[in-house]
Amino acid sequence: MHTYQCAECGKKFETETFASKCPSCRCKVLIHLDGERRRAKKCAGGCRPGCSCGGGCSH
Repeated sequence: MHTYQCAECGKKFETETFASKCPSCRCKVLIHLDGERRRAKKCAGGCRPGCSCGGGCSH
């Protein structure tokens, strides 16, 4: 179970899966309050500044 709070309207809600938007106002900015965190993607070696791994890789 995951608990989120919407950054726009402040509504808290629970879901069995990861949420991508608020069910009330459809805002896509959510604060993950409780539950298993999403795992970060592993760097594939083709990174550049600004990529999801931070661009600090030396591949």
